[in-house]
Amino acid sequence: MPIRKASVTPAVLDYLAGLARQDELLARVEREASERPDAEMQITPDQGALLTLLARLVGARNGLEVGTFQGYGAICIARGLAAGGTLTCLELSEEHAASARRNLADAGLADRVTVRVGPAVDALRALPEEPAFDF
Repeated sequence: MPIRKASVTPAVLDYLAGLARQDELLARVEREASERPDAEMQITPDQGALLTLLARLVGARNGLEVGTFQGYGAICIARGLAAGGTLTCLELSEEHAASARRNLADAGLADRVTVRVGPAVDALRALPEEPAFDF
């Protein structure tokens, strides 16, 4: 069993979330999502910042997101993609897809992100054997 050197308290989580430096657009998306009964599907600002960082670190050009909800994660991933990179989002709900598309457009990312509606399993099965996604 690994030795834990620090405990993660609500104060530590609040501190980490504060480091994410969420811009006005992401703050609005988070606020709107938090008012929904299914708000638990929304990622946190620190998770979003990590997604952006990871996409940048690996030089991702073609990302895939399964489950887009309101588009917060998609915005974060797309912002981290290399120049000319694209993101494909698979979303079951047309309602969530419409919200995500609106938020992606507001973020200036609509030309880099495609939101496909339907069961993700069908879309994943239709992918070529040699995936073109690097994130």
